[in-house]
Amino acid sequence: IIYRLGRVAEHRDSETGNHVVRVGAISYAIGKTLGVPRDYLENLTLAAPLHDIGKIAIPDRILFKPGPLTPGEWAVMQRHCVFGERMLRESPENMLPWAAWSDLNLALLNQSDPLMDMAATIALTHHEKWDGSGYPLGLEREEIPLESRITAAADVFDALLSHRPYKAPCTEQEALQIMEKNVGSHFDPDVYAAFKKALPEIRQLRQQLEDGREAELEKTGYPHAIHFV
Repeated sequence: IIYRLGRVAEHRDSETGNHVVRVGAISYAIGKTLGVPRDYLENLTLAAPLHDIGKIAIPDRILFKPGPLTPGEWAVMQRHCVFGERMLRESPENMLPWAAWSDLNLALLNQSDPLMDMAATIALTHHEKWDGSGYPLGLEREEIPLESRITAAADVFDALLSHRPYKAPCTEQEALQIMEKNVGSHFDPDVYAAFKKALPEIRQLRQQLEDGREAELEKTGYPHAIHFV
């Protein structure tokens, strides 16, 4: 279900191919290099692909606009972070009548789930920046949850290497140069160091998850190269 939720957002923009799956895989490689606990790493790998789920609430005229966004359009686009968190974290009050009718244990509706909590946190804060210049909350440094700092590096790297309606893909060298210029401003220096250390594995994962393999991924999910050890 988590995987397919990520694909929901992906299908809103056919140009991005397997981007959400690659973000999960790259986040896995970074988290493993940082030495996070196994449970955290498992949740991160599954939650990171939901980072842009809120984009399903953004109007097509803005989401698919081939040119620069106006200030007003940009303000709407930034709302995808808030929309995403609401989708993943808000209690499903509209289910209460159905739950009562079906004798479902109502406590289950309010039960916290670590995976969904992490996904909601990432959806809300993956555009925050290390220096506090990000959105929507203007968090800085360790105020930004680690899972969001990791996802941010994975998301930007893969986005730079991917085709978008408004840009051609960068080469890996160009992408790394852009990211290195933003270490300490956009990116957590420790997370970026782990990213660079994991780069050989990240290259392999991106190759396994290249665009055009959607049919295979629908059957197999994540590549067999990911093992939680």
